[in-house]
Amino acid sequence: MTAPARMPWALLGALWVAEMTSSFESAMILAALKVLVVQFGDAAKVGWLVTAFLIVGAAVSALVGRLGDIYGRQKVLLVVLAIGMVGSLLSAASSSYSLVLAGRVMQGATTAILPLVIGLVRENLPAERVPAGIGLMISGASIGTAAGLILGGAIVDLASWHGIFLASASFCLISLLLVRALVPQSRRAVLSQPVDWWSGILFAPGVTLVLLYLAGGKAWGWGSPAALALLIAGVALCLLWWRRALSSANPLIDVRTLTHRPIAVVCAASALVAMGTLQITVFFSLLLQAPVWTGLGLGLSATVAGLAKLPSNLTSVFAGPLSGWLTGRGGGRMAMVTGGLITTFGWTLVLFDSSSLGVIIAQLIVISFGTTMLFAVAPTIIASEVPPERTSEVTGILGVIRGLFSGVGSQLVTTILALDSVTRGTERYPSPQAYHWALIAIILLTASATAVSLALPKRTALA
Repeated sequence: MTAPARMPWALLGALWVAEMTSSFESAMILAALKVLVVQFGDAAKVGWLVTAFLIVGAAVSALVGRLGDIYGRQKVLLVVLAIGMVGSLLSAASSSYSLVLAGRVMQGATTAILPLVIGLVRENLPAERVPAGIGLMISGASIGTAAGLILGGAIVDLASWHGIFLASASFCLISLLLVRALVPQSRRAVLSQPVDWWSGILFAPGVTLVLLYLAGGKAWGWGSPAALALLIAGVALCLLWWRRALSSANPLIDVRTLTHRPIAVVCAASALVAMGTLQITVFFSLLLQAPVWTGLGLGLSATVAGLAKLPSNLTSVFAGPLSGWLTGRGGGRMAMVTGGLITTFGWTLVLFDSSSLGVIIAQLIVISFGTTMLFAVAPTIIASEVPPERTSEVTGILGVIRGLFSGVGSQLVTTILALDSVTRGTERYPSPQAYHWALIAIILLTASATAVSLALPKRTALA
């Protein structure tokens, strides 16, 4: 019997740090929101420092992933890290809102790191080690998020908000050096036919416009002419891209891979997860900060409410490797269903008791653990089902789906919470009944994702 191949820990360590850098970029801004509102005097403008990062990330993930598949993932990863570093330095060096926002837009490119590192894991690890390797990458995201909240908060308190961007630039530089030194150069893809660039270029602006509508529609008015123009233009570009991709012999982004049953099931389950359990921050931030007189809120400060999520970020580090271990032994369906059941159970616990901070922290740990398992198993299944030269592309598409449906879910949850309210003077907050309805919706969506996962094959051969 042949001994299992050893894990290339140096390579995995470099990729792990790179993925941690991506999630740090996303989370560190949250620690500085209060200070940035004071700096720029407008909470809505500061909110776009978060939103712009997410929109750019969702729009470019599939495109950057595909470029990595074609030109070499290691090379493209170095470019993405360099863009993130330059964007961070731009934000750090300026007190102008426009330049800080421009820097955040550039930093959004680091969201595409995950599809690239997953492709590199598949490229460099033996097939039997791929699930564990991908699970480890997902754990890097949990650590990066926790580091962003803790380190970001400490920097803001001890120095200034400019420091969080300097820290982000430093992380990008360290990751770039590690990847350059420890990750082998990827081979360029051998293409039998010229790439149809329009079948990918149309994708990013279309998705961007739809996400802009979802992010800003409430403030602008969902039915306002400007908002509807964004939505219509975005949908039109997406439809044009879809038609072009289907008719092309070698599309840059191939939508035909999404019709393959395991990929279609993973994408459908991920969309439901994004609409449901990914609303964890929206739901619990409101619940924890609502005044006690509302009947359900705990009246905590934004800082304490943010810290309540940290234990779940730290414990979720173990969920990615566990998901990989389950996938390697029982198949992707077992891991995805297990993650879905744990997540649904965690949300169901909230229905019965949310009376204290300790109880909610325990519930957050359960929910986040299951959600991280779902995050880890989805790209593992993709890596086992798509050709090697399409790995990062399809993983990137998965990120786009999560971004789109997370925006839909956010509007769904906030709309439900606004259906019934309690007031005191000029203050108005969701009522306990509204929280109950929102919880039911999240539970149903998460349970539906679990049920959809049952359509996966019992075993998926890794290749």
